Amino acid sequence: MYNYISFILWAAITFLAVPPVTVVNTAAGITEDKIVGTAEERVLLSAELTEDSTDWRAIRSVEEVWGAYPDRVRFLMEQLDLDKAGLEKVRVAVQNGDTVKAAKSLIAYYKESDSGLWLRNKSFNSLETSVLREANQLLDNSVNISGTQLTIPSNDKGGWQWDFKGPEKDKEVAYKLNAHEYLVSLYKAGISIKKDEYIKKIDSIMRDWIIHNPLPSEQDSMYMVLNTSTETLDWRDITEVRWRDLEAGVRMGATWPQIFYGFQQSEDLLPATRLLMLSSIAEHAGYLREYHKEGSNWTILEMHGLSLIGLAFPEFRKAEDWTQYALEVMEGEINNQVYPDGVQTELSTKIQWTALKRFESLADNFMQAGQAVPGSYVERLEQMYRYLAYSMRPDGHQPLNNDSDREDLRPRVLEAAGTYGRPDWRWIATNGREGQPPGGVPSAVFPWAGIHVMRDGWGPQAQWGFFDTGPFGTGHQHSDKLHLSVSAYGRDLLVDGGRYTHENYFSFDPTTWRGYFRSSFSHNVILVDGGGQTSESNRAEAALVSGDDYLNRPGFDYARGTYGGAYAGAAGGAAHTRAVLYVRGRYWVVVDRIATDRPREIQALWHYAPGLPLQSEGHRQVVSTSPGGANLRITPAGPGAMEWTLEVVEGQTEPVIQGWYSETYGRKTPNPTAVYRAEIDGDAVFGWVLTPAGGEVPPVRATLLEATPRQARIRVEVEGEPPVTATVPLQEGLSPIIK
Repeated sequence: MYNYISFILWAAITFLAVPPVTVVNTAAGITEDKIVGTAEERVLLSAELTEDSTDWRAIRSVEEVWGAYPDRVRFLMEQLDLDKAGLEKVRVAVQNGDTVKAAKSLIAYYKESDSGLWLRNKSFNSLETSVLREANQLLDNSVNISGTQLTIPSNDKGGWQWDFKGPEKDKEVAYKLNAHEYLVSLYKAGISIKKDEYIKKIDSIMRDWIIHNPLPSEQDSMYMVLNTSTETLDWRDITEVRWRDLEAGVRMGATWPQIFYGFQQSEDLLPATRLLMLSSIAEHAGYLREYHKEGSNWTILEMHGLSLIGLAFPEFRKAEDWTQYALEVMEGEINNQVYPDGVQTELSTKIQWTALKRFESLADNFMQAGQAVPGSYVERLEQMYRYLAYSMRPDGHQPLNNDSDREDLRPRVLEAAGTYGRPDWRWIATNGREGQPPGGVPSAVFPWAGIHVMRDGWGPQAQWGFFDTGPFGTGHQHSDKLHLSVSAYGRDLLVDGGRYTHENYFSFDPTTWRGYFRSSFSHNVILVDGGGQTSESNRAEAALVSGDDYLNRPGFDYARGTYGGAYAGAAGGAAHTRAVLYVRGRYWVVVDRIATDRPREIQALWHYAPGLPLQSEGHRQVVSTSPGGANLRITPAGPGAMEWTLEVVEGQTEPVIQGWYSETYGRKTPNPTAVYRAEIDGDAVFGWVLTPAGGEVPPVRATLLEATPRQARIRVEVEGEPPVTATVPLQEGLSPIIK
């Protein structure tokens, strides 16, 4: 829980300290006395006045902007470098006190200038059907947010309800609504089809947002969030959804400059909208320069937006400062946030891409503007793409580690393969149809991230495993150390639960949806005394060591890790060590060791993919029985003194949530989960054999021949195959052996 006491005290002090304010609207000739309310209830005075006294739809010309919002126009003029070549008419008009003429001259200047040249005259080779569909839906005020189509309500002034949170009252809906990324579809449709209805809709949305959402004054509660730690006070604790610093960066990096320059030659982007956009862009730049995150994917989005303002709008006096400051921060961030193995420290493949595309876009914007970025910066981009290429599943989709969705990586990797001259990435993304095969074994290890990708080839039917022995991650964390996912023969078999929702964002409580999907309960790990993992380092201090922590050979992959933190609700100390030996092209041998200071109840969780029917067989085995498709058998190998009980759970909601899977944000579906329970008196070593097959899985027998704190030996007998004895180390200094 957060520390709300400081927030409440601050709100009370602010309320008492702020006297009644007299507000004058010269355009409407109205004077009103207003009292600033509490921090949660306060609405910015200028926004209140605008909504009360001015019909924003009537603000179409420069004169009308000047009449209604003179301070915004004055602010814009103050931000300009009037000595810049091309702004002579603007400067003379300002010197003569003719602000309206200055504003008109500025609008005329932008129609003909070379500023933002790479953003002008854009063209698209083809317009995807999905983009055109989204653009047409936007004409009817319907917005696609995280895969859900929502009709945005209108307020009584005819504009959008910008604090709309959707039917589930999810603030993530409001944040995304105010990020404006959906405007890219209207932008592309307007550029490609050149129908005025698309541009007029963009114009209307932009005027509506800017007029009704000026930057809040420094007395607003959002500045307390900006000036404190997330652990103390978070954006989700206050009502503000329009000016969260993340969305401010996204607006500036992804849509506003592109829209401003893309429609310079269209009369449907009204003079009022252009003027308001310029004023608000300058406002955004000052805000992002002063308030931005450090060491977060938010920082990347914010500095990407700030840098684009500086590069595309050199007419602003502080443009060079914004540009250089953003580049310096981004240089620091790409080295601080990205491990030497190319993985972003939040250890979410979704966030990896979010960060990468902004890191790369910044470099591209600098190049287009005729400015350079360091070569070391570009090398880091290539390393980040390498992770995407080598971690993707055989079907081209990304892992679901931490907060991620099951997204297709192939278009991104294929484009990067051309950009960076990597035929091996093309081979991976096309399942060997194009490019050149990677050298060495097909598996990959990212030793700083603690991620092990175990596979037997690059074809669409290849076996693929994703084993996590690294830290929790610096953001978007799940309690999932030692989780193992498996795909084979074109199908997911064992899965990570995904993320589903951001409601109760920081929760790990498995009785809530967010808590379940973040907790150990939705991962293939072990619970101790009914509790999941609660504490682990968020960041790696050193890389894993080849030969001790992992080993990759032509015939096998091996990796080992230990979770030594606390378990929720469990007294005393318990540590879980898991070692995975992948016998390439055949099966995974998993060995677990629980070191404990007292007797325990343990639960081993194995989450199957949705739609796989399960049945239990002798010796507590569980096997999926999907006809005509890939399946997986789990065969326990444990000491005779330890008796597993097996239960298959699917779609459970009480007493805790269990057996649910989320492929993408906002959607969940039941998935069958094998829950193995056992009582142990003390330390215990046991194993599992995970055997995939393209159809029916043959019978498997697994015998634990040796179980010590140092290592385990398991004899694996698959019907129709020669038996194998696997020696799996549980400590460093030992080597895996397959006989």
